Amino acid sequence: MKTIVTDREPLPIPAPYPMPFSATIAHPNLMLWDSWCYAEGGDWHLYCLALSKIDGNGERIYPEDRNQHKFHVRHFKSHDKGQSWFDCGVFQQPHITPNGYFDRNIWSGSVLPLPDGRFITGFTGIREISGDRPFLQSIGIAISDDGMRAEHAQPEPLSCPLRDYDQITALGYYLGPKETLGHKDGEEGGPILSWRDPFLFRELDGTLQAVWSAKVSPKEGAMAHATLIETRVGFEIETLHPPLTYPDGDLFTQAEVPKIYFNAQTGNYFCVLAACDRLYEGQDDSEVTKVTRLYRAKALRGPWAPFEDSGSRLKGLEHLFGGSIIETDFEAREMTMLAPYTEMADDEIELTFAPPVKIEY
Repeated sequence: MKTIVTDREPLPIPAPYPMPFSATIAHPNLMLWDSWCYAEGGDWHLYCLALSKIDGNGERIYPEDRNQHKFHVRHFKSHDKGQSWFDCGVFQQPHITPNGYFDRNIWSGSVLPLPDGRFITGFTGIREISGDRPFLQSIGIAISDDGMRAEHAQPEPLSCPLRDYDQITALGYYLGPKETLGHKDGEEGGPILSWRDPFLFRELDGTLQAVWSAKVSPKEGAMAHATLIETRVGFEIETLHPPLTYPDGDLFTQAEVPKIYFNAQTGNYFCVLAACDRLYEGQDDSEVTKVTRLYRAKALRGPWAPFEDSGSRLKGLEHLFGGSIIETDFEAREMTMLAPYTEMADDEIELTFAPPVKIEY
């Protein structure tokens, strides 16, 4: 994956596409990847990362070069459980803040409706420290009044590996040397820094929890976990807990976009994870395996186990990565996933969204 920063700019973010998409979302103007979602009032809301397919000079942006450009978060809505989708336009984009924690770029996150009608948004803010360090990641929080735009981003990140280095590492998380955080070449022989992809959810007692992608060694992915509270100045971390690890964590190096779901009838937690075995930055994508994994536990803090005895890897999801669960039927042992195709899929479907996928477990 190329990570050289360029002065080329993509075209201005396009207005919502005027025609509905049927089952799949193959946007004529945008590459789409990663996903987070929620269902409310019979409607499905899908959010994802997006980037114009051509830059300001009219030249094509290739999928492998997209980290050279600023992304935005796109919002799609379905009234018929994914049979058709409507483009709602941009939800969030990089923004200048006093400390610049997401002026370079914005990466994946989540959107959660709150009881008072607001929507809390977790996102990954990307700050460029230097040309060699373009990917310093922080966990950001924003509030949306209506779920259509993330209008109110907090001026300071919820968690920043540079600012909070000592606290994070003391708990057992791995961060590379402080002076190289966010380096384009990765961390001590492994992939790049992993402090990203916050997923927000509420426990039955109303407690607000967050998990995100982290590491416990240069090449071992883990899940960060924090309990959040709201104060008069915004949301903050009440407790940053020690890392959660996966029982088969030796099978992959990156544990991305983790998402937690709860079955109130059985008390089981489920974790859906996008995992890959990238050994180092610059490794050819054809050598990297990307899979979706599913885990279960009786408690949020674990221990986590593969969803079935044969393992955690979900079958039948070839070239799908970064998926989200939009609907669950725990009695039928079935979930419905929304997921995009990776750049390893055929050219006509890469970085588009597949139709909703039924997962049996």
